[in-house]
Amino acid sequence: MNEKLRFVRLPILLFVLFFVGRLVMGATMGVTKESYDLANRLFSMVILQVHVSILWGAVGRRYRGYGLGGSVAAVVLAVLASQILIFAGTAASYLAGANTFFNYPEALNQQAAVGFSAAMGARTITLIGNCVIGAITGAIGWALGGLLPESK
Repeated sequence: MNEKLRFVRLPILLFVLFFVGRLVMGATMGVTKESYDLANRLFSMVILQVHVSILWGAVGRRYRGYGLGGSVAAVVLAVLASQILIFAGTAASYLAGANTFFNYPEALNQQAAVGFSAAMGARTITLIGNCVIGAITGAIGWALGGLLPESK
C-alpha cells in the first residue's frame, strides 16, 4: 500500500490545491450562486477525481505494471483522499459557523441550507459513491492503459 500511496502523491497534491483554491475563492469572493458556479468551473474536485481515475488507472497499468486490482486500489486511494478533504471541509465549515463552498446547499444537493447531521449524512453517501465511481472509472482507465506507448 505504501508504494501505491507514493504513486498517487501527485493527484493528492492536486486535490489539496483544488481544496485550497475553493477555500480561497470562497473567502475572497463570498459564497453566492455565481461564485459557487465559478469555483466549480475552476476547482471542481469531483471532476478532477474522474480525470485522475481514468489517467492514473491507465498509467498504473502501463508504467507501473499494475493489474486491474492494483490500478483500481491506487485510484480509490487518491479519490478517498479527495473525499476526506471534502468531508473535513464540510465538517469544519459547520463547526466554525462559516459559509463556504463545502456547506453551500447546492454542494450538498439541497435547495436550502441543511443542518450539520443532514450535511454529514449527505457527505458520507457521496464519499462512498464517489469511491465506487472512482473504482469504475479507474477500471476503465486501466482498460485504456494498453493504448499508452510503452516506456523505453
